[in-house]
Formats: sequence, structure tokens, C-alpha cells
Amino acid sequence: MNFNVWFETWPLDLQIAFLLAPFVIALSGVAIGVYIACSRHFDSMISAFPKSAWARQRDILGTSSLASRCYLVSSLSGALLFPQHLVRKGVIDADDVSDFPPSLRRLMAVSAWLVIVGMAWLFLAVGLLKLSGAT
Repeated sequence: MNFNVWFETWPLDLQIAFLLAPFVIALSGVAIGVYIACSRHFDSMISAFPKSAWARQRDILGTSSLASRCYLVSSLSGALLFPQHLVRKGVIDADDVSDFPPSLRRLMAVSAWLVIVGMAWLFLAVGLLKLSGAT
């Protein structure tokens, strides 16, 4: 079935919601990451990795600007989703990962997954609309 024909049969409110939802989801994840970067959680996140080579990024980028703080939060959020590979490469220490605060780890995982789901939804929606010839 042609997605364009199927999509156009939806009510306008549902079409708008389908196209805006990935932005709302992904930007919610970004907002959580910015919250972590601007709060006391950032200091506990940095201090939780004393033995890891990942901490060298902090020395290179610094922690004074919001952009560098957000980059550090997002890179570590991604690293904590699947840490096995980075532990094998020696980028992060296994003890640092196991000692990381669970509540902060959960918050960072929620942030990363919201961004991932939002971007996947966006790519799927754009791909379906492009393949159907709607645009």
C-alpha cells in the first residue's frame, strides 16, 4: 500500500502529531542532557571516572562552556549504554562503570534513548514520505 495515500487519510491532527512527535521526543532527551550539564550531576559524573581515559576529554575540551559540558554528557551517556566495547578498548575503566551512581546512569540512559528514538522516528517518517512521493 502506498504510504502517501494511507497518510493522507489520517485526520490532520494525527498527521501533525506524527510529524512533530520525533522532535518533541528527541528534544526532551536533549533537555535532560542540558539539565545534567548545568546541575550538580555534572560534577558527580566527572568525578565518577577517575581512572578512565575518557576523563582526558574533560582536560581537552574544558568544562566552562555549556557546549563542552553537553558534549561530555552526551558522549558519556552513549558510552554508558553499551560500555563493554569501550572497556575492552581501554577508554573507560570497568570499575568506574560499575561504581557509577545508578540514579544518574538511569537519567543519562533515558536522555540517550529519547534522542535515539526521536531520530529513528524522524528518519522513518521522512523515509516513508520520500518513498511514497508525498514530497
